[in-house]
Amino acid sequence: MFGEDVDGVNKNMLFEEIINKYSNEVEEAVDQLFHEAHKNQVNETDLLLVLENGLKKEYPESTLKRLKISPYQIGPDIIGFRYDTFYQFINYYRQGIKSKDEFFKGFDDEKLKHSLLDFYRDFQLLLYMKFWETDLILRRLSNLSNLAQAKPYYWDYSQTVYDARRNLIKDEIQKPLEFICPLFYKLIDEIYSNQIRNAVAHSQYYFLYDSIHLTNKDGNKHYKLNGITYDDWEVLFTKLILLYNFMIKNFNKYQVLYQKEVKDKHFGLLIYFPENDLKGLQKTGWVKYDFSHKRWHWNQ
Repeated sequence: MFGEDVDGVNKNMLFEEIINKYSNEVEEAVDQLFHEAHKNQVNETDLLLVLENGLKKEYPESTLKRLKISPYQIGPDIIGFRYDTFYQFINYYRQGIKSKDEFFKGFDDEKLKHSLLDFYRDFQLLLYMKFWETDLILRRLSNLSNLAQAKPYYWDYSQTVYDARRNLIKDEIQKPLEFICPLFYKLIDEIYSNQIRNAVAHSQYYFLYDSIHLTNKDGNKHYKLNGITYDDWEVLFTKLILLYNFMIKNFNKYQVLYQKEVKDKHFGLLIYFPENDLKGLQKTGWVKYDFSHKRWHWNQ
């Protein structure tokens, strides 16, 4: 799940003691979300669309007819390319974990030690903000929440939805899962703070003594924190990284499941579109998996 350190350089503050303490708890919560999404999905390939970023493009009808193409696509698109850039950024940080004793072993100069610790915490705060600002992560979580609620996959993508992130995360992703996926509901409650995300975005925080102090409390009626201790931040951030790791683990798990399922299907797997044809029947399409190029494609 975690990679190795490069050239023995301390690049992060991910401590194996904290990871080991919370790993099972976070894994169980994320597994619960994916399990309920897979079990309750309206169509048997809706979860595959989450994995493959099923997207409806807003092409003019004249363009669709002229090019003889469908507005429904699978694949990265721009939102996926942006996610890949974020992945390269966060994946570097995920490389290598240490015990606290091992991490602090090389710090002989106290002034240098505190300067570096502040830098590492600043970097963590940046990663925290970028995680919750990455549209494809939120789009996947939103659709996983929909599937767990037995709602169909949502093909549309509008940037305006992601401009109100607190509402999306708290009201649309988390809140409906309180009784369906209580462990995941609790996890989001523990690790998502719109106040911290906003404070990082606007540099409204500072380090002093044993805490990250937040200076944006008066800016929003929902903001309750004056700050967060370094120890509490360490747990919160580690749980966020674990959430991301176990999301990736489940993406891989269900990819393998769908690839096994499609292997002996002549036409592929059936995909359902959210509109009807001229006869009033729901439109559908077929997808197959190219094992040599490791990608899904429409079966024309």
